[in-house]
Amino acid sequence: MPLPNLFSNDYFTAKMNKLAAAAKADVFEDWGSAKERYIQTKIEPLLDQYRESDQDWFSDWSRRRGVAMHSSDLIFAIQKLNPFIFVQQQICVSDDWGLYADVRGKVQYLSAVPKNWLTEFSFCLLDSRNLPTEERRGWRTVLVRLLYCGALTWEQVFEEFGDPEDGWNDERWRSATHELRYGDDLTVQRNLGNVLE
Repeated sequence: MPLPNLFSNDYFTAKMNKLAAAAKADVFEDWGSAKERYIQTKIEPLLDQYRESDQDWFSDWSRRRGVAMHSSDLIFAIQKLNPFIFVQQQICVSDDWGLYADVRGKVQYLSAVPKNWLTEFSFCLLDSRNLPTEERRGWRTVLVRLLYCGALTWEQVFEEFGDPEDGWNDERWRSATHELRYGDDLTVQRNLGNVLE
């Protein structure tokens, strides 16, 4: 009897057909359930590394909407608080305005402001795998960025905009502004030379 050609496609096809014919139905899992089990045990734990702990809450637009504000109203209020902040068209993101300040003769980027209407709080868009693909910035996120750049003070922001009143998003807002609100030892030391005032 001649030896089989191990490099032939027919050899492995015949071998697999023989194994499949001898197999019992309860030994092998069907493709659909095997794929689903693989996704749940192997893929999902990897994808969880890229998800926020409160992602379901953070991606809920109706919950993060709050009090909407137009970008022109936000920019007007910000420039009223600090007239040294100016606005330019973003080059890399055509749908955003950029807030800038002149710091010792150099233009310093402070934050992006989406054009048109803004939700009160930022939220994220998700893809089919439940992964965040894009942040839609809310106007309170812009304020937090300006606070941490030292372009605005907590007193100015609180007097002009106050705290959220919806009861849904207070926790994230208060944790983002805690150091500035209470002046802990952890207060961020920015703009010490008052270069943005």
